[in-house]
Amino acid sequence: MGLAAALNVGKTSMFTNQKSLEITGNNIANVNTEGYSRQKAVFSDFPSLKFGSFFVGQGVKITDIVREHDVFISEQLLDKSQQLGQEDAKATPLAELERIFSVGEENLATEIDRFFDSWQALSTNPSGQVERDMTIQRGELLSSAFNTVARDLDDVRGNINETVMSEIDGVNLKLRQIADLNARIQTLKANGRSPNSFLDRRDTLLQEVTYTLGVQSYEEPTGALNIQLPGGLPLVQNSTALQLKAVPKGDELSLQVEVGTTSFEVEGKNLGGKFRGLLELRDEFIPGLKKDLDLTAYEIVQKVNNLHEAGTGLDGSTGVPFFNNPGNHASQEYVAPDLATAFSSGNVSLEVAGVTTDIAFGGGSLEDLRDAINGSAANVSASVDQLDDGNYVLTVLPNNHNDSINFDMDDIGGAYAKPKFTMANMSQLMSMSVQDPVKVAAGNSSAPGDNTNALAISALKDQNAVNDEDTFVSFYGKMTARVGIEAGQNRLSQSGAEDSLTQLKNMRDGAVGVSLEEEMISLIKFQRGFEASAKLLSTVDEMMGTVMNIRR
Repeated sequence: MGLAAALNVGKTSMFTNQKSLEITGNNIANVNTEGYSRQKAVFSDFPSLKFGSFFVGQGVKITDIVREHDVFISEQLLDKSQQLGQEDAKATPLAELERIFSVGEENLATEIDRFFDSWQALSTNPSGQVERDMTIQRGELLSSAFNTVARDLDDVRGNINETVMSEIDGVNLKLRQIADLNARIQTLKANGRSPNSFLDRRDTLLQEVTYTLGVQSYEEPTGALNIQLPGGLPLVQNSTALQLKAVPKGDELSLQVEVGTTSFEVEGKNLGGKFRGLLELRDEFIPGLKKDLDLTAYEIVQKVNNLHEAGTGLDGSTGVPFFNNPGNHASQEYVAPDLATAFSSGNVSLEVAGVTTDIAFGGGSLEDLRDAINGSAANVSASVDQLDDGNYVLTVLPNNHNDSINFDMDDIGGAYAKPKFTMANMSQLMSMSVQDPVKVAAGNSSAPGDNTNALAISALKDQNAVNDEDTFVSFYGKMTARVGIEAGQNRLSQSGAEDSLTQLKNMRDGAVGVSLEEEMISLIKFQRGFEASAKLLSTVDEMMGTVMNIRR
């Protein structure tokens, strides 16, 4: 031991403080870099050497440069990111749905009221040309209003599909970047080095992917981060990234994950984040609204046509539908078509184009009911059809196009609810049949002043014609309320998720982010350490000079 050892101690101290100053400077430089975690040097002393009866230190060294990281906060950030992504995705489509199902003065409910009011006006002057023209015009406007709402709903679904397609390339790019970062991180860790900047970048990308897809992740001992969808399909394995693909199917769009030469379809329930929010609206909420809209249009057409066909026009015409009749009639969904106890025995009545056929049904399954209808004299064809979700419906079609069909199945019950019919896309296809004002059946005869039929049709306005529970307007009001409640809940959830995410980011910044005040303190500390080391070297140098001058 001697001055040379002291000189080495000063050298190591000076180099260590210099490197610490560089690390502190890098922290300060990245104070505004998103996702950057504060880095710090890990110090350790050189092994001590025995000097007589003592052990004397040999200086200091930096054994590692680590980043500050809080696993709990990081997990919470990912969880809130996927929640915010889900709610953010719903905001724009729900705002559009609020516009479509407006609560203002001009909406579908207004057109329904005006349509039935036109029949009330016709009842005051059954032979009036103006009143008859107005009734036809109001029917056309009502049909157009249903058509417009249906098209707008389809447009919203189409916009959702386009949004999903526009996001796919960006998501795939981020997955490839994460896989590439996995390879770099594994290499550096295998060589005993700390890939701090790569880890920060990967964490940022993971949060962005979680916002979009709601992915789940876990880290391997090698440092690789594996990512999978909530449904279990892998997206990133070590340095390999699988790709999402949007596959158009007509007006529909499906998501698939390509694994080698095999593609696996991804349903909305197996996603999270932004995509889950979009697909929930596209596949569940909007179809529910469309189904109720179709039911409303179907019931208006059925109820109005049923009375109008029984009435008489000024020219003596009868059996004329006011609207074009539904092309097919489909029941609600049933789980199984062959359940023997599905329906009890009872009388089934079908009125087709004004001709009533009674069917003595002995009970049985949905298929038995189909066979009983097909075996009757009713001028219709029945079938049991399986839907995409695996359930079954009873579909009845008139043999002659535009024939009306009225069902009476109140007598049958059993394990299944009695069939209630509607028509898919009825709201989009709703259109007028009557074009000639003289064929408007205001009465039950062609006698001047006969307004009985006009009064009966106008009275439909106040009847519980939809599901035997709601008027046409009140049922539309329920749809509007459902949209309003969903939009309000979305705004509340979105605001809550944003606040939570902001708080978590502040917590992260406080725990692992860069604080300029702390870095300035560190800067001064390492500066003083460097100066003291330099002074030590200067002092040792003077001492060595004194020793060298002793011999002179």
